[in-house]
Amino acid sequence: MPTIREQVIAALAQRLGAQRANTVIEALPARSLWDSNDSDVERADFGQMAVTMTLTLETVHQADNDPGRWSEQGNAILGQLIIDATGQDVTLSGLCDDIAYAGGTIYYPEDGSEVIGVDINLAVRFRFDVGDPFTNSM
Repeated sequence: MPTIREQVIAALAQRLGAQRANTVIEALPARSLWDSNDSDVERADFGQMAVTMTLTLETVHQADNDPGRWSEQGNAILGQLIIDATGQDVTLSGLCDDIAYAGGTIYYPEDGSEVIGVDINLAVRFRFDVGDPFTNSM
């Protein structure tokens, strides 16, 4: 059985239609979900550890043919990522306590590129039993 952390990441990746830590882009648009650090860890009530991990959702799209529309396009993509990640059940059916938007970046096409990228950081809070990251008995 996977850890609670892994279960949360897998469930969110599935909901977002994102590959996990993927650097190979075969078609546009593409989404990748990257897990990194546990930014806040504390002993909670009832023999539990409360953990907030940072996840980054990246997406790349074909850039608009008109560079004057890139800002509008990037902000629309950013908004959609926020909606997709936090606009519905932020507990993943009880798997975690919360999923919150924690910032984002728009990457405009470089010279010779036709790709616009957007990423958002998500603060995902979950719990597990002290000493047992595979179990959340609450």
